[in-house]
Amino acid sequence: MSSPPPAGAGPKPLGDSHEQPARTRGGRLRVTVLALIVLLIVVIVTVAVTMWAVGRSPSEPTTAGPAAATTAGPTASAGPAGSGTDDELLITTRGIGPLRLSGSVAELTATGALGTEPGDFCSDRLVGNDEFAGVVVHTAEDGIAAMIVVEGSSLSTAEGVTVGSTRAELREAYGEQLTRHTAENNPYSENYLVSSGTLAIGFTVSQDAVGKILVAPTEVLRTVYDAGEFHC
Repeated sequence: MSSPPPAGAGPKPLGDSHEQPARTRGGRLRVTVLALIVLLIVVIVTVAVTMWAVGRSPSEPTTAGPAAATTAGPTASAGPAGSGTDDELLITTRGIGPLRLSGSVAELTATGALGTEPGDFCSDRLVGNDEFAGVVVHTAEDGIAAMIVVEGSSLSTAEGVTVGSTRAELREAYGEQLTRHTAENNPYSENYLVSSGTLAIGFTVSQDAVGKILVAPTEVLRTVYDAGEFHC
């Protein structure tokens, strides 16, 4: 006859020695699998984004921030009388390179392109030096540049018209933008204007060729053409 079990000793819980480690290993396995799945998703997304960036067309538009807009800026375009910059020696309605209408005598001579002609009887006349040889700037009573005259120079407009260009070349360059101004006291004179706002480039044609190119306010050029030849 067997002796009864000791007091307080009940049946041994199921799984105490074997199932607990199994549950622990199972939990760790699930965590590991979940971590691998997350890592795989991250890798797939990273690869997809990289391939999209590499394969993107260079011409595809991008969002331009303030810096991009500042860098790009407006593109230069040649209007009826060209646009030109200080680095381009082009005849425009504003002047020629650094020589600008409304510039003071001090500003114009400071460029080194102009100087007062020694012994010249016109006190308001500044003549060009070096690449500006053949250029004369006429100033008003307040010492401000009022008109620029190009004569005997190879300087050209943005459209390629120079002193010596033929009448046909002048008309081909400007087309309908070119208007003829006939002087009241000389109906046979050939003077042409290409205006941009209140400013204009004037072309005096003689013997089928451009003899002078003038830059001034439109009304100033009309007055000069009406007066005929001028000495200063």
